[in-house]
Amino acid sequence: MADNKQVKIKLMPPYVKGGSKEKMLNIKDALTLRQLAEHISREWKDQLNFELVDQQGYLTAEFIVNGRYFSSAHLVDDGDEVTIIPYIGGG
Repeated sequence: MADNKQVKIKLMPPYVKGGSKEKMLNIKDALTLRQLAEHISREWKDQLNFELVDQQGYLTAEFIVNGRYFSSAHLVDDGDEVTIIPYIGGG
């Protein structure tokens, strides 16, 4: 039986209604950042301005874990702080 892990999630505007939000999330199994984004899009739907995964399955976010950028394949671990921000694009 796996132990519960706690992950701190910080959602930045424009994803959340009313400014940035921080929440603690308990997870039982290892999750990738993509799976975490899918979970948040499903479970916190009423608190989001728009989903972290669009209708075609593309991520609309970047992930900073403990102050460092990671790809969506990165596994979230106990005690991690995950900040979710919009993609930053440029020309």
